[in-house]
Amino acid sequence: MRFDPARRSLIGLLVTAPFAAGAAAQDQNTIPIFDAHTHPSRNSRSFGQGLDAARELMPHLNVTTTILAPPPFPEIERGLYGAEELRSAARKDSGRFAFTAGGESLNPMIQQTPPDKVTSDIMARFAREAETVAQTGAVGFGEVAAEHFSSGIGRHPYESSPPDHPLFLALADICAKYGMPLELHMEAVPHNMPFPPARSGSPNPPDLKENIAAFERLLDHNPKARIVWLHAGWDLSGERSVPLMRSLMERHVNLFMTIKSDHSGKRLNAPFLPDGTVKPAWIAMLRAFPERFVIGSDQFFDEGPERIQMARNLINGIPPDLAPRIGNENVGRIYRLSQR
Repeated sequence: MRFDPARRSLIGLLVTAPFAAGAAAQDQNTIPIFDAHTHPSRNSRSFGQGLDAARELMPHLNVTTTILAPPPFPEIERGLYGAEELRSAARKDSGRFAFTAGGESLNPMIQQTPPDKVTSDIMARFAREAETVAQTGAVGFGEVAAEHFSSGIGRHPYESSPPDHPLFLALADICAKYGMPLELHMEAVPHNMPFPPARSGSPNPPDLKENIAAFERLLDHNPKARIVWLHAGWDLSGERSVPLMRSLMERHVNLFMTIKSDHSGKRLNAPFLPDGTVKPAWIAMLRAFPERFVIGSDQFFDEGPERIQMARNLINGIPPDLAPRIGNENVGRIYRLSQR
């Protein structure tokens, strides 16, 4: 379903209809949300439409600010939109939008360069591009991919690069230098495994290689680099469990996570029970690491607003002492920006 910002009745239906009993745990929409990870559009053609839709939708859900990011574009889609376009949007709506960048420029370089083929010239070119991003006013580097499943033929292709790729390690050093976080898209693969049957097919490989050990090497490489593991709660490998996330956060103080949910993720590891209440294990994890999570709905604003609605439901459904931290307070400490 494509989202038309002129269809106010659709907005009203989605943001006023109760999601489930758990959504009423707090007064509806009273806690403001600073959404740390969204996308204007899937492509450049609907970029302006997506920004208009964001301006229309955000007030209905009390989303005060959002950080816009380019998806982790592959080489064939390099530069569909990125730092220049997102900086312009943020300047026009400085109270509403901030941005990250690098998904349009750094990610294609990582995906196109095997780890053992990183020359001094490639490293220098990558570092120059990352420095350019840092100087644009971006609040972080994103979205880059270590393990990104294909979303289907004709859409986003499969992407995979080890999290300890030399270019990822170099980027972590630049993140530490500028105090900017690195936003990483990575399906959890704690052991070699066949590709999940429900998502197998020609756009994806038959097998997956373990990536958690390499992820920990990235986290250990420069402890001053803040690594934001995107999309907690939206799990396609079936392996990003609460115990796995907790164990990694216990070992790595520079690991942070954004929370996302929609119908396509594995219910087993999603934050919601079937009745819409938030799972006790999730609440316990948020309480154990209250400074390490933020909302990052991954909403594409040129599409139906399911993801950002689910983010609203989560903030409405968690205990009131946690909701402000995760809903808006943590973002300013993790990203390079003042609290808005």
